[in-house]
Amino acid sequence: MNLNKFTQKAQEAVMEAQSLAGRYNHSQIEPGHLLLALLQQSDGIVPQVVQALGANPGQMALALEGELQRKPKVYGET
Repeated sequence: MNLNKFTQKAQEAVMEAQSLAGRYNHSQIEPGHLLLALLQQSDGIVPQVVQALGANPGQMALALEGELQRKPKVYGET
């Protein structure tokens, strides 16, 4: 995957998704990590779209954080 072909916001989201996976002790980046990263971009398009659809991006992010916390964790050296 060549991140240089992504927009700046997309690059930021992928990097944040990687960081989230690490913070949750997950062994790989999954769609939930990427979605949470996109929802947390306050000046990004995803929160705006979610609001336009009548949902609350903050509440979605909280629910997604709960789901990610329930996923299996990996500890130790990789």
